[in-house]
Amino acid sequence: MEHLSEIEQQLADLRKQHGERWEVWIVHRVYGGPVWCARLHDDHKHVLHASSAEELEQDITEARIEQ
Repeated sequence: MEHLSEIEQQLADLRKQHGERWEVWIVHRVYGGPVWCARLHDDHKHVLHASSAEELEQDITEARIEQ
C-alpha cells in the first residue's frame, strides 16, 4: 500500500466523512501553504475556503447547522 502524506490523509478523511454532500479539494500555493476548499455538490455557489483541514471541518459542520 502506498504511503500517504499527512495532507493527503487529511483530505481523504474529509472526503470520507463529508464526500456524500461536499466536494473537497486542496489548492496548493507557492507561498503560504495549501488552501482547503469545499463546495456543495448540489450548489456550486456555496464554497468554503480554509487555511487548515481542521478549519474546513469546522466550517462544514457550521454550514450543516445553519441549513
